[in-house]
Amino acid sequence: MFVDRERFNSSKPFPISFENFGLKDYTTALTLMQDFTAERDHNTSDQIWFMEHYPVFSCGIRTDGNDILNNKKTPIVKTDRGGQVTYHGPGQLLVYTLFDLKRRSLRIKDFIVNMETVILNTVHHYKKSARLNKKKPGIYIDDKKICSFGLKITHGCTYHGASINVSMDLKPWNGINVCGQNNQPVTDFRTEGILTNLFDVSRLVREQTLKIFSE
Repeated sequence: MFVDRERFNSSKPFPISFENFGLKDYTTALTLMQDFTAERDHNTSDQIWFMEHYPVFSCGIRTDGNDILNNKKTPIVKTDRGGQVTYHGPGQLLVYTLFDLKRRSLRIKDFIVNMETVILNTVHHYKKSARLNKKKPGIYIDDKKICSFGLKITHGCTYHGASINVSMDLKPWNGINVCGQNNQPVTDFRTEGILTNLFDVSRLVREQTLKIFSE
């Protein structure tokens, strides 16, 4: 379980705080993000939250009910992020991005490009052949999906973010059309023969975030 709770802060004028929450229920995490975003003000630092979740299918606003194929025990949660249905479980790193785009004078399109770059650079550290697919949003190794994206923006502030499959049970993915795609293969670092852990991957995400968002 990913339990580190160390916090880091970048330099002003737009500090970014990082917190590792460990293993947390998905609906609890969703409420925390929504409350944080509703209550933040101009002085609230931008934050990235790292988490794992107990097994859950999360359904974005574009989810088709037919995309859940075979489910007997995994909870299903409707959420307010973009995208379609995906799976979360232990061994997957959630990277939740809580940013004030207005304060940064950052366009939505540019923020998305920056976050995609952060995650792609992180995966490239382990696998140079990984690629970003804009048509089927995510990061892929060959044709196998290893990272997913989903975002919510309200009043110029973002939450939700990205997931990176590190070392997880891949069987539950067979119960859905992954992000609406029929027969979409899924992988993780362990399956690709890459030995790492959630703590090390989160460190790389932190380093890339501070680099990309300070350029």
